[in-house]
Amino acid sequence: MTDEAKRVIGKIIKVSDKGYGFIVSKEIPFTRIFFYWTSLNQETSHFTELKKGDEVEFTPITIEGKGVRAIKIDVLEPEKDEGDDSLRIMNDK
Repeated sequence: MTDEAKRVIGKIIKVSDKGYGFIVSKEIPFTRIFFYWTSLNQETSHFTELKKGDEVEFTPITIEGKGVRAIKIDVLEPEKDEGDDSLRIMNDK
């Protein structure tokens, strides 16, 4: 097993309706990280709301013969860009 204290950020690449999915992370290159829906923080995330591209924070563990698994998964809120002018409507009068 890897150090359970280390949290990693990644993105969901697949969510199956059978209760599992895969994550990729720059911090663990060339690895599809498996997760079960039961590994989600149930207070902040629900499996039915997960979608491809969601950013998550998790603890990776290595299971001998199985590879890397994600546990203690939290879905991260997208950052809002307060300085984005593209949503403002300008009136030229």
